Amino acid sequence: MWENNEYKMCMREESILDYERVMLSSGECNYLIPMLFIGEKDKLTAYYDCRGFVPLSRYKIEKTTDALYIMEKVLLIMSNVIEYLITPSKILLTTDTVFYDTESEKIKIAYVPADDNQDSLRRNLINIIAQLKAEICDGQGEYLDRLANLVYANNYTLRDLVNKLGLLRRELYSETSASS
Repeated sequence: MWENNEYKMCMREESILDYERVMLSSGECNYLIPMLFIGEKDKLTAYYDCRGFVPLSRYKIEKTTDALYIMEKVLLIMSNVIEYLITPSKILLTTDTVFYDTESEKIKIAYVPADDNQDSLRRNLINIIAQLKAEICDGQGEYLDRLANLVYANNYTLRDLVNKLGLLRRELYSETSASS
């Protein structure tokens, strides 16, 4: 995946649809890392143009406020890619596929096909929340637990989750500013 400042991946040709390939290689969807596909036989090699962006796995996310900010951006991206005919449940979410640019403070996601499964988006969201929580060292990881519970126990839309996450962020801000 990520080696020598290059992100590439081999995948089966049938794991990505033709119109998805066109959209992802066009760069029109600003939320996802643009891709170049090279095919041989029944497999594709995808090269990602991630100039300026580095996977979250290269950072140490120690504060809950930062983790919640990242999750809010991820949820917004997932809710917006639908407009580009990309199905959110088909995108694998990990700290290796979510990228961050420190200069612009933008977040983008590398399209890596997830298991074609009904609950894959929910599972992916809970997965990345757990990965972020494992890094937290400010003692406020219960906010990420609450977010994971919202994802797991309810049938919220992505926009609903963004709104719920906004409430969690405000609550955390109130708690930390009151204790300072």
